[in-house]
Amino acid sequence: MNHLFRLIAVYPLFLSLALCQTTQETINLQHQSFETNMASGATLRLHLHDGNFRVVGNDSEKISIHAEGKNVELAKNIKIELKRSDSAVDLKLSHVPKKDELQVTIEIPKSTNLYMRMRGGDLSVLGIVGDKDIELTAGDLTIQVGSPEDYSHIDLSVRFGGVSGTQFGDPKGWIGNSVRKDGNGKYRLHAHVMAGDLVLKS
Repeated sequence: MNHLFRLIAVYPLFLSLALCQTTQETINLQHQSFETNMASGATLRLHLHDGNFRVVGNDSEKISIHAEGKNVELAKNIKIELKRSDSAVDLKLSHVPKKDELQVTIEIPKSTNLYMRMRGGDLSVLGIVGDKDIELTAGDLTIQVGSPEDYSHIDLSVRFGGVSGTQFGDPKGWIGNSVRKDGNGKYRLHAHVMAGDLVLKS
């Protein structure tokens, strides 16, 4: 009987863990957008392969993904995977066409703690207020950073290329550039490009 009570007590825990790992997929962005709810202030982890991406903050409490470009019919091949947990939302996009064929826009709540990893292409992050942890292996990365006073720690670097923008002081380095600084703000900013350029916008 005690064993039965223990099983009953543990069952809701396993049920909640199963629910928080729900995965959602779609492979057709040609004729419609992909949308799902996400609360303002949450943590979003974006995993991108290659392509041309814009991540844009807005006043809604949802994630919306749409594609446009001269070969928009190729958007039907894009695969989207979404996983939710108690601490974050994980979003992965794969099978995205080359950057000169299609642009993918990901709209998210402007108050979001953003973690991003991308392999290659062009990436712009605009209108996001929160922690930013962004790395791009090859390509150009543009970040709208807002006010420098918003940040407690800044760590920016490019291995082969340059940092454009003096919001946090002049970049240092010869082959690559880096900027590291501490402040009195609320958010943390980490951005790294292995090969390419990092452009900062106010």
